[in-house]
Amino acid sequence: MADLSALMGDASGFRPDARFASAEETEAPVMPMALAAMQGQFVKGGLRRVNFGGRHNEAVPAADPIAEARAQGYEQGLLDAREAAEREAQDNALRRERLELTLRKLDGELAEQFRQRLLETVVALCEATLAPLALDEAALLRRVERAAAMFTRTDDERVLRLHPQDLTLIQAQVPEDYVMTPDPNLPRGTIRVECRSNGMEVGGAEDGPEQWRRAIIEALDIGGLE
Repeated sequence: MADLSALMGDASGFRPDARFASAEETEAPVMPMALAAMQGQFVKGGLRRVNFGGRHNEAVPAADPIAEARAQGYEQGLLDAREAAEREAQDNALRRERLELTLRKLDGELAEQFRQRLLETVVALCEATLAPLALDEAALLRRVERAAAMFTRTDDERVLRLHPQDLTLIQAQVPEDYVMTPDPNLPRGTIRVECRSNGMEVGGAEDGPEQWRRAIIEALDIGGLE
């Protein structure tokens, strides 16, 4: 049997038995959850990213310089194309305005040319129709009588001037009180009447193909063709 004193000796020889340890002694100290989450984040060489939300944050990818350059180039190209289209539209509008002005001017010139041709044609037709009347003996005599009747005052001295050939044609039929004077400067068929009073010329009139032509032109020249 072992010596009791040996058994009861210095207690320093005893070692604790885990079977008889209290719960406080056996439980390891509990570390807070946040610290536990941080545990293991320290590695050799420094710190790592710590996720406190329970999920690792995804790293934002770096911008692609090629894609950015392509987008900028597309945007600049769009602006350049828009500016070019606006300039072209302005140029087209200016060219269209100039063309319309030219066409209006050309239309006016053509209309005036057509009017002049039409006027000349009508005048020529009228002259061709009236020419025989200017040289007709009976018509010429009636015209002389009408011209002389324009001046009816008794003290008027009437002088009628005609082309020598016309005067020869009607002289035998003209009243004796008519003063007839040949004038080679007058065209055939023209009658000029001069009226004098007390030796002074107080009026006159002229009738002939040239006056007819002017009257026709004035009658037809109404400011252009519409």
